[in-house]
Amino acid sequence: MHPFTKLLLVLALVVLVFWLVTKFRDRQVPEDPMPPVPVSDLPPGVQASIDHAISEGKTINAIKIYRDATSASVAQAKQAIDVRSWQRKP
Repeated sequence: MHPFTKLLLVLALVVLVFWLVTKFRDRQVPEDPMPPVPVSDLPPGVQASIDHAISEGKTINAIKIYRDATSASVAQAKQAIDVRSWQRKP
């Protein structure tokens, strides 16, 4: 392969990588449109399950229980569980 052709291929690759980086860097993550439902607004059985999971240190299970009950996003569920954990600390 001719050296000039190699140079053009490398240059094209650099331009492609630069374009991809700038395209994905400028993407913004949309914020959740609604705040999460407080755990205290959920049915008592769900609250008890979440509190039990939190007391055992199983935050991921508490998030799963919350998501099953509310169909919330992972970010909303984590936020609600973090608030509940903070409220339960003595």
